[in-house]
Amino acid sequence: MDLKVNKNYIWVYFIIFFALWCIRELWLVQYLDLMDSIPRAITSAVIKVVIWIIPVLLLVKVMEKGVPLSYLGLRHNFKNGLKWTAWASLIFVSYFIVLNFTILDNNVDFQIGFNEWINTILIVGLTEEIVFRGFLLRKLMDSFKFWIANTITSILFVLIHFPIWFYKGLFELPYFLTASLTVFILGIIFGYVYKKSGSLWSVIVIHSLYNLLVSLFY
Repeated sequence: MDLKVNKNYIWVYFIIFFALWCIRELWLVQYLDLMDSIPRAITSAVIKVVIWIIPVLLLVKVMEKGVPLSYLGLRHNFKNGLKWTAWASLIFVSYFIVLNFTILDNNVDFQIGFNEWINTILIVGLTEEIVFRGFLLRKLMDSFKFWIANTITSILFVLIHFPIWFYKGLFELPYFLTASLTVFILGIIFGYVYKKSGSLWSVIVIHSLYNLLVSLFY
């Protein structure tokens, strides 16, 4: 396979991936909203796995000629990954406690529904980190230095949130700017932890933890 094609196919992949996700978030969502909560949650999870995870596994297998779990960082460095998970989790938990209890004076809301547990907390960390850190960041590092690759990946990470913000009527100032900046910074942090830990599980866990904290406090 031509080396140039091998490096650049990810852009074709991302365009197709982004288009499919826009269809899900802007069109298919209206039909999902008609379903009961549990079937909707399960169907949404299945759709996300199909759009996010399966294509990446196939691309790693076919285009990269690699073993998906090893290529994505899901098979190695568990001990180092656990160390980074612990430190990052401590920082995130401390940040949310200080911010919400001393500055914003928010209360904790433990009323988290089944759909939120599945599609906001559990599935999100796995699917989004496989695509953005495990695949895109790893692939971009073949062509760019880490910080450039991490910045590009974080920008793409922001872009994938645009459809849901638009659907929910949040695509306006000041929310758009603050949310974009937050997601970008998180992307930078996740990419850094992935690089230092060598384990995708570390960012999967802290990503899901972050979403859990958001669900609890907001």
